[in-house]
Amino acid sequence: RQFATFFASGDYKNAAMVAAQCKSGLLRTPQIMDQFKQASATPGQSAPVLTYFSTLLEHGGKLNPQEAVELVRPVVQQGKRELIEKWLKEDKLECTEELGDIVKPLESRFALSIYLRANAHQKVIACFVELGQIDQIVAYVKKVGYQADYSNLLQNMLRTNPEGATNFAKSLLGGSGGVPLIDVNQVVKVFMEQNRLQETTSILLEALKPNRPDQGQLQTQLLAMNLQQAPKVAEAILQMNMFTHYDRSYIGQLCEKAGLAQWALEHMTD
Repeated sequence: RQFATFFASGDYKNAAMVAAQCKSGLLRTPQIMDQFKQASATPGQSAPVLTYFSTLLEHGGKLNPQEAVELVRPVVQQGKRELIEKWLKEDKLECTEELGDIVKPLESRFALSIYLRANAHQKVIACFVELGQIDQIVAYVKKVGYQADYSNLLQNMLRTNPEGATNFAKSLLGGSGGVPLIDVNQVVKVFMEQNRLQETTSILLEALKPNRPDQGQLQTQLLAMNLQQAPKVAEAILQMNMFTHYDRSYIGQLCEKAGLAQWALEHMTD
């Protein structure tokens, strides 16, 4: 009743104060917000809706999701970074994925801060990728227990940032507590679908270092791909003498085809 009286008399400041101090939240609805948006401004005074928001920010604690979106949208359009930064620092906005989406064109860092608070996991990861903070992804996923679609992430990254995708793949295969977060065969598939032999080779050389018997097929694949497309690289890998579980007769035949006669001979006489 008090709110209605103030509002009807055009005393928007006090009407907003009543809304801000209303503990039940009944005066913090989209309908009330619309009332302020539609009210005509008194000459020389700021728009009623701005009075409403500034009073809420000062006296009403945190803006709820609808209020936050309504306030932030025009501020983003005006490019007022410092206001959004201030409100985020003071924890004045209820963070939602929608709010993050609105802020993102203005500043990815602010959007990341909002997505983190809103637990919008996929958007958080996308922001880390965009900001080049690849190492943060593994730590974040581990912390929140989120099952990310890493294959899809790697595919998208590979198109725009091959080096970042390679490092990301290596950290995923390094995994959490020694347990890989993605299957190495899946990584090879993603990279080779985009004909990224150099990156695939770099990833496999690291992943296959332990030289385990169960890695024989991948050792064979690594050598075969390079013998067919980059024989000098294949020869360098053979000279390292890292692998002992690959299919020697098959690799011997490929060495012969690649013109590596000495290596072909060594593999045949085995």
